[in-house]
Amino acid sequence: MKRQIFAMVVSGLMVLMLAACQGQAGNKNIEEKTFPAYITSAGNKQELNLYFVNGGVIPYISVEDIPLLLKQIYESDNPAEPFYKLDFAGEGDHAVISRGAYKLDFDFANDTIEFNDYDAFFRMENSLLVDMVVLTANTAKLFQQSSMSTDRYGKVVTFDLKPYDIDLVRDKNGYYAPLQTVSDVVFSYYENMAFYNGDSVIIAGGLDDELSRIFEAGSGQWSEELAKFSYNETCFALDYQYGLKEIHNIDSFDKLLSDTGLKSEFLSPDQTVAEAALYKLIYLYLGDMHSQFNGKSFMTDREKLIEAVGPVGQGLAFTAWLNDKADLISARDKYYPDGIPAYEEIGNTAYITFDQFMDRSPDIDYFAQPTDKDNSEEDTIRLMQYAYQQILREGSPIENVVMDLSINGGGDTGTAEYVMALFLGQADLSTENTLSDAMTDAVYTIDTNLDGEFDEKDTLAGKGLHLFCLESPVSFSCGNLVPNAFKASHKVTLLGQESGGGSCSIHCFCTAGGSQYQISGFRRFSVMKNGSFYDVDRGAQPDFFIADINKFYDRNGLTDYINGLY
Repeated sequence: MKRQIFAMVVSGLMVLMLAACQGQAGNKNIEEKTFPAYITSAGNKQELNLYFVNGGVIPYISVEDIPLLLKQIYESDNPAEPFYKLDFAGEGDHAVISRGAYKLDFDFANDTIEFNDYDAFFRMENSLLVDMVVLTANTAKLFQQSSMSTDRYGKVVTFDLKPYDIDLVRDKNGYYAPLQTVSDVVFSYYENMAFYNGDSVIIAGGLDDELSRIFEAGSGQWSEELAKFSYNETCFALDYQYGLKEIHNIDSFDKLLSDTGLKSEFLSPDQTVAEAALYKLIYLYLGDMHSQFNGKSFMTDREKLIEAVGPVGQGLAFTAWLNDKADLISARDKYYPDGIPAYEEIGNTAYITFDQFMDRSPDIDYFAQPTDKDNSEEDTIRLMQYAYQQILREGSPIENVVMDLSINGGGDTGTAEYVMALFLGQADLSTENTLSDAMTDAVYTIDTNLDGEFDEKDTLAGKGLHLFCLESPVSFSCGNLVPNAFKASHKVTLLGQESGGGSCSIHCFCTAGGSQYQISGFRRFSVMKNGSFYDVDRGAQPDFFIADINKFYDRNGLTDYINGLY
C-alpha cells in the first residue's frame, strides 16, 4: 500500500513537473515578425522571420531555418562545391540538424548547443578535418594531397549558454535560438556574420558599400537589455573561439573584462562607450595583430568613438609592427626607388620578393606557361611558376635562391603551401582546433612545371641549389608560417631577424549591436617535431642574424655575404 501511495505521489510530482515545464514554454510570449534579409550580398534580398520573446528586443531565429541559410552561405563562398545534405528534426526538448552521422543538437532543456563532431559537421567533402588549404576549383589540379596526411578526431564540443544568461526558447510552434548566437556558433565557421539593425537582417562575410548603406539606415536603439545581451554574447564567443586564450592566461573573458575595468563600459547605456571598450580589449589586452576592430555599429557616434579610442591608437604590438614595416619599406626604397622586382637575379643569386600571399584567382589560367608578365607579386602562384622556370632554365647561372619575406604580412594559406612545396618538395601544414582538439597534418606536393605530374621535377629541392629565406619581425601570419616550416625542414637557411609570429587563422565576428571585429581563431598553425605539434606564435629564429636592415636590400652586398657562407 505504501508503495502504491509512493508511486502515486511520484507520478503526481512528474505530472506537476511536466506541467511546469510546459507552462514555462507556454508562458513565453513569442512574437513573429518578417524582415527583409540580405544573404551574402545586397542583390540576394529575401524575407526572414525573426522572433521576439516577451516583448524583448533580442531577435531569435527558427532553428529550422538554419540549414537553408547555411547552404546559401556555403555556396556563395564555394560555388564549385556541392553543399552537403542537412536534415532537421525537432522532438521534445531537442532540435537537431543532421549531416548523416554528424549532429548539431540544440538542447532546450539544458540551454546547450552540441556537436558530436564539430569539424566533420562543417568540413567540405573530401577535405581534411582542420584543412586550411581549401583547394579551389581552378587550382586544385596544382596540388596533390599525400597519403601521409593525417587526421585526429577531436572531442564532442558543447557550447553551454547558461553561464552567459543566453536562452534557447521553444513553444508548440517551433524552436528558436538568438540570431547572434547562431551567427557566432554556426555562420562564423564560414566567416559570415549576422547583422540586425531593427529594420533588416544581413548575413555576409562583411559589409561592402551597398550592405553598409542598408545597415547604417537601421532604426534600432541601444538599450540596457541589448547591452547586457551583447556583453554576454561577446564573452561567450571569445571564451570558446579565441585561439590564444591559454597563451594569454585568460580564464574567462568576463573575468578579464572585470579585472581590466572594461566590463562597466561594455554595459554602458551608450553604444559608443561599449564599442570603445571592445576596441580597447582588442588593441590593449589581446594585442596579437590578427585581432582587429573592423567596423562600427550603425548606432555609434563616429566622432565620439574616434575621440574615445584616439589615445589607444592601435596598441603597442601593432604600432611596433607598423613602425618596423615603415622602416623596412624606407630601407628598401633607398635601393629600389622605382619598386623592387618580384623576381631578380644578382650574379649567381635569384631573389623572389612578395609582400603578401595572394589569394588564388578564379580568373587566372594557372596551367598556361608563365611569361615575363608573371614577374609580378600580383599573383603569388604565377610568380612561383615563373621563378621556377627562370631558375632552372638551360644555362642558368643561379646557385642561390633567396625568398624575401621581410615585409610579408601574410595572406592565403593554400598559396603559402604552394610556396613551401616549391622550396621543400612537399608542404607539411600541421593545424589543431583549440576548440575541439582535432588535429590535421596536411601534406601536399605541387605541380610547378605544369606537366600534370607530381614528382621531383616540380621543386627546387634536390637541385644542388642553396636555398635561403629573408625574414624580419614584420614577417607575420603566413609570412611567419613559411619561415617556421623552412626552419623545421633544415633545408632552407634563414637570414635576417626573428619573424613576427601569428599562429592562428583569422575568425570574424560582430556583436549584437553590429560592431565588427576579428580575432585569432581556434585553428592554430603548428610545426611537427617528433610527432608533437608546436605552435608558431613565437616566430622563427634566423640562422644568420643581420642587424642592419639596409643590408636586406643591398643585394650586391647580400649576395657576397651569402656566397661567403659556404
